[in-house]
Amino acid sequence: MPAVDFQYFAEVYLLLKMKISVVVPVFNHVHLTQRCLPSLVEGAHQAHQLVIIDNHSTDNTPEYLREFKKKAELKGWSVIIVTNEKNLGVGAAFNQGIKNSTGDFIALLNNDTWLMPNWDSSLLLATETLGGAMIAPYYDETPFDEKQIPLKAQQFIQRNYAKHSHDWAAILMFFRRDTFEKVGVFDERYFVGYEDRDLQERMDRAGLKYYKTGSCFIWHHSKGTRDSANLPSGYEQDSLQKFISKWGFDPRPLENTKFQKYRRKWIRFKNKFGYF
Repeated sequence: MPAVDFQYFAEVYLLLKMKISVVVPVFNHVHLTQRCLPSLVEGAHQAHQLVIIDNHSTDNTPEYLREFKKKAELKGWSVIIVTNEKNLGVGAAFNQGIKNSTGDFIALLNNDTWLMPNWDSSLLLATETLGGAMIAPYYDETPFDEKQIPLKAQQFIQRNYAKHSHDWAAILMFFRRDTFEKVGVFDERYFVGYEDRDLQERMDRAGLKYYKTGSCFIWHHSKGTRDSANLPSGYEQDSLQKFISKWGFDPRPLENTKFQKYRRKWIRFKNKFGYF
């Protein structure tokens, strides 16, 4: 009779006890939120808490969120809705969500997304396996098809499960809670843009690792949440100047070397055929 690996089962048990909170800032574009939140809740296995930050939406987002909260709570979710009297920006919204969350792990998510089934357990397992402070999933930005995207996700996972790269992605960021204790939360001086690059810089300097995994697939509407006439003009350039003033360098040349351009082309080529 083979020996029972009690340590393995103990590790699995501890993993299953880990609690996951999800933070989703929203600002108008209710049609995107209506696709994101159901996929988040229906596809989750371990996530138990959802914190939604309504950054002063002026469409029917508030009404939808109230109805969604009722339905999600019937399924056992804890749902907190924080309503801001003005748009505070994405970094401040993330910080509100982190403050109001209680999970051992925190997923920070854009609302212009669709998530595959079992997305949360996949990210949790990848985080524990790799030992990183943050992990991000692969994301697809082809036109959304409600029948084809789930099939595409399934095929992608079959091909790329357990593959990973040392990359940063800010569409869905899955953090260990103690990461924020080590490097701090988001710098709220950035309204939109470079708030995640600022956090990445602090993690780099603290020696904290982050990865992108092929074990989780999500769909993303590129810049869907930024497509709004209500955002301040010149916000991206303003955020860039704040980053340069704070850190003393312009990050753009580092991202546009010949090597990085070639690497991005190679990644796009692989992604086109469903490979991580």
